[in-house]
Amino acid sequence: MNNFQENLPVIIYPHNQRLMSGRVNDIVIMKTCHALARLGHRVGIITGKPAMNLSIEEYYGLQPLSNLQIIKVPMLRGKHFSWHGIFNLFCLLKILKMRKKGLADIIYLREIKLARFLLKFKKFIRLPFIIEVHDLRIRKFYDNLPEKNPDEEWVFKRVDAIIVLLNCFGDILKETYTIEVPVFKVPLAAERASFKIKENNNKTIGYIGQLYPLQGVEILIEAISYLPDVKLEIIGGSEKDIIRLKKLATSLNVNERINFLGFVKPQKVAEISDNIDILVICALNKGKRSYSAHTKLYEYMAMGKPVVAFDLPSVKEEIVDGIDVLLAKPGDPRDLADKIAYLLNNQDKAKSLAINAYKSSEKFTWENRAKKLSKIFNKIKYD
Repeated sequence: MNNFQENLPVIIYPHNQRLMSGRVNDIVIMKTCHALARLGHRVGIITGKPAMNLSIEEYYGLQPLSNLQIIKVPMLRGKHFSWHGIFNLFCLLKILKMRKKGLADIIYLREIKLARFLLKFKKFIRLPFIIEVHDLRIRKFYDNLPEKNPDEEWVFKRVDAIIVLLNCFGDILKETYTIEVPVFKVPLAAERASFKIKENNNKTIGYIGQLYPLQGVEILIEAISYLPDVKLEIIGGSEKDIIRLKKLATSLNVNERINFLGFVKPQKVAEISDNIDILVICALNKGKRSYSAHTKLYEYMAMGKPVVAFDLPSVKEEIVDGIDVLLAKPGDPRDLADKIAYLLNNQDKAKSLAINAYKSSEKFTWENRAKKLSKIFNKIKYD
């Protein structure tokens, strides 16, 4: 299928990680680039050989588009080591070649170190650079880091525009660095499922996402200890984190009520979630988690499920407490358990939250995300 429109900028997306490695970041990149291609942009993702020998479109549940290309260049990246030098060089050569052929109008990327390398050659590339920033390596977010990151400061002085996912994150960015280019908010997105109210109450809670400590799943497991009839389904996480959390569940005597499913292919998550009554966001109110976008918030709302979440700036910016999502005190397992119990025992309120969240999720589709990005690309290209 070809949606290419000549009047729209051609987008080059350099990505120095292997696709199909099970990372949420890769899903966001693929869905965003696919949505831009569906709008009519020609999009080229420059990356290495995928981690799995499968169709990329099939793996991510996407329809093949002739104007979305995966451009493979050499990449030295193994399980226990990586060296970006080879990828950086071949990525640069590919961009220069595409620029010479008129097959590139915008460089759009998110990796700071890759941006720093490519921006050294900006006078030869002669294309606008737009960086989407999901994290900042600064003391505000990580206790053991300096107040500013020299790579970030260098890059932000040389790009043509910056995209952030939340205004609260953008405020931290501007407080930390002198920003002299436009900063645009473009929220994350999720694929909307067919809406259906779940009538039967299995007393099953769900969590989808990574399991590292800042995600606060330890607190959710502790909350389950206060809910003796409730089961918990956990989708995602590394083997190391699953082992750690299983030990905690055993120590709290709730291990028989918790099912760790590990990584699940994106297109299977909604199917598995059908039997879940309530979905939970339990990230800690600490460091970057307070100000960084939570992919799962948009996914949960798009599933049409009632959501209980900790009251963080990054959550509250996108929802209305008690209307779209029910908020709990950050880091408090007892209050989290109370909010979950309240919804399990008040089906009308749970349905109302699910309906409102699903309606709100219409703002956060991949198509709407792509439309916002497309406007930015057109503005930057022709300014």
